[in-house]
Amino acid sequence: MIKAITKTILALLAAIMFMAAFIWFKPLPEFPHHEPRNLPWALPDYTQASSQINVLQDGRLHITIEHLPLLNIEPKMVSLFYRVLPISTVQLNGEAIPLYHIFHPTEHGYIEVKEPAPSGIYGMTEGALVSRKEWFGPYNSKGAGRIIKMNDTTMIAQPEMLGLTFGRIVHTFEAMDYGTRYTVNSIIGSDLPIIGPLINYYIRHKMFKPQMLKQWLRHQVQEVSSLQFFAKPLYEMASPVIDKNQAHYHFDLGLSAKPHTQPLNSLIKPSH
Repeated sequence: MIKAITKTILALLAAIMFMAAFIWFKPLPEFPHHEPRNLPWALPDYTQASSQINVLQDGRLHITIEHLPLLNIEPKMVSLFYRVLPISTVQLNGEAIPLYHIFHPTEHGYIEVKEPAPSGIYGMTEGALVSRKEWFGPYNSKGAGRIIKMNDTTMIAQPEMLGLTFGRIVHTFEAMDYGTRYTVNSIIGSDLPIIGPLINYYIRHKMFKPQMLKQWLRHQVQEVSSLQFFAKPLYEMASPVIDKNQAHYHFDLGLSAKPHTQPLNSLIKPSH
């Protein structure tokens, strides 16, 4: 009996070591990058936003971001944008391009709904699995997330791979006098026993090593700050109710926007 238990433990340890080695030496994703888009606005200075990174006891990353304020944008406009993001196109300079491509001018490649929501409603809605390919400076990134909550004030996504979840990303849209206060509270990593800390070590030292994490934070702030330039006209053109038989929306991006010159974070009042 003892020998059988010992063999089982040794086999489990060998499997864990094999998986750890496989994960560590697995190459990072490679895919072609799209050309930068010539958009009719310039993004604000991303360094005006604030963020904090902590490593939890089990090695998971805890990341918070206080985004730049979205001026004259209501939370429901942000929510609608995300709901239609993977199924929409816009007209730019006479060409139809994915809405995802104006969400960041240089670092967005591809997004799609891999598994639709149980409700059958198209888009980024509760229960849908959404995959994406993007890059943060020189670092490629691809993955998928399950939307577990989506309403006018909150979006929660769980990164998912091979049926396992790797944390939770909570987006909060709060109505303020100036528009919308947008914050993100993320836990990235695995809480699985034994193998979880190994996965988290890999995430911190290969997938989200410090230099990549810095670029990722820049990217996050830049893309969210772009919403102030088109979220409102997009909301006014789109139907708030996404018909399950309507897979695409088309918007004419005839906008002329300039970057704000005042420090945007000065508009954010401290929360209590």
